[in-house]
Amino acid sequence: MKKFFTLICFLIFLILIMKYNSAGATTMEFKNINLRNGAKIKYLYRCNIPIVYISVLIYASPLDETKPSQAYLTAHMLTHGTKNRSARQIEDEIDFLALSIEKKVTHDFTILTLSTTKKHLREATALFFDIIKHPTFPEEEFKKEVSLLKKSIRQMEEDPSYIASKEFLKALFGDHPYGRAVEGLSETVENLRREDLEEFYKTYYKPNKMIFSIVGDINEEELMEIKEKFLDNWEGQSPDRKIKPPEFTLRNKPFEIKRKKDDLTQSTIVIGFEGISRKDPDFYAFTVLNYILGGGGLTSRLAKNIREEKGLAYSIYSTFTPYLFPGAFYIEAKTKAENTKKVIKLITEEIEKIYKQEVTEEELREAKSFLIGSLPLRVDTLKKICEFIPLLDFYELGDDYFIQYRNSIDKVDSKDILNIARKIFTQNYILVIVGP
Repeated sequence: MKKFFTLICFLIFLILIMKYNSAGATTMEFKNINLRNGAKIKYLYRCNIPIVYISVLIYASPLDETKPSQAYLTAHMLTHGTKNRSARQIEDEIDFLALSIEKKVTHDFTILTLSTTKKHLREATALFFDIIKHPTFPEEEFKKEVSLLKKSIRQMEEDPSYIASKEFLKALFGDHPYGRAVEGLSETVENLRREDLEEFYKTYYKPNKMIFSIVGDINEEELMEIKEKFLDNWEGQSPDRKIKPPEFTLRNKPFEIKRKKDDLTQSTIVIGFEGISRKDPDFYAFTVLNYILGGGGLTSRLAKNIREEKGLAYSIYSTFTPYLFPGAFYIEAKTKAENTKKVIKLITEEIEKIYKQEVTEEELREAKSFLIGSLPLRVDTLKKICEFIPLLDFYELGDDYFIQYRNSIDKVDSKDILNIARKIFTQNYILVIVGP
């Protein structure tokens, strides 16, 4: 009886997923509103639960910094005081209204997200726009935030994966902002002043470089009220971003970096290359390639061969970071120190294999099936939808992206994968080893 009940539940789940696949993400019809001040709004009405999400994507990131950590701390200081509210008042209001304001800084942009109940929509939006439009960056709050950031970076620098990634990115990108964590560097945080944040805010937090998304139980009349009250009369022009793509150095042999940590019993290995940008036509072929090589969990070639069959790695995976400009592709593995050389050899053999031989039809079919089938899970909550749809404009993906993604992945063939593999992997790699 229990098995029968489990089977019924599983079938219901499959039906719901299939229904969502056919009528969910791919038929997401949102409204676009372009404002006189240059701001954009993407609006999607969903009334299944009384929750509203508002996100704002700002064209401001480490790409625009004059000092490391500037973008990160500017965003995180927004809730620490405004012309109308102290840090304590903001904190109390957030608690009392049971809302949240999340701040995320990426290498390409900054995004803030408000989540609130329908009941407190007016109070929540008043607070949200106050912190966006009127921050004051109080000195005492700034000192606290710098102290917390220094501690956070020091903690991260104890993690072998962080150390390996940091060394790899520095070797790959040099002084370019993509070559450091968005949080900045422990050795430079002390150089920041609150005036640096104020200047960064005044330069880049302008409505003409903002994309708003409003998703949830909010009707058009309420949307227009927010627009008229908080956005229509907001003036200010942010300059065009003076950002430069990274300049990669040709390597005539593999570039190796070793970081010794005697307190470790295992090695963390990172092997990587230059990657591609989000706008690269090869993005979809590279997505499939990454899944087959190491991004597909235990079904990937690296995990099957090195972890499952040979038992030489505790974990192993591949990933890539497609930014506005070409990012990075890398493989990370953790293994016993004595197996380090074996694992590196096996990884390089798998890399060589994928740019010398076409992947199998079975691998291709499985990768495409997973990537297409899992697409709805990337936007299966209102919050995920709200934070994703501004990216459609930012990366110029198009409002029909969900349909285009499926079609583009489906069109990838083994020759496409071979071509992008030869484009990326025939360059000599960068190798970082952190271990005893």
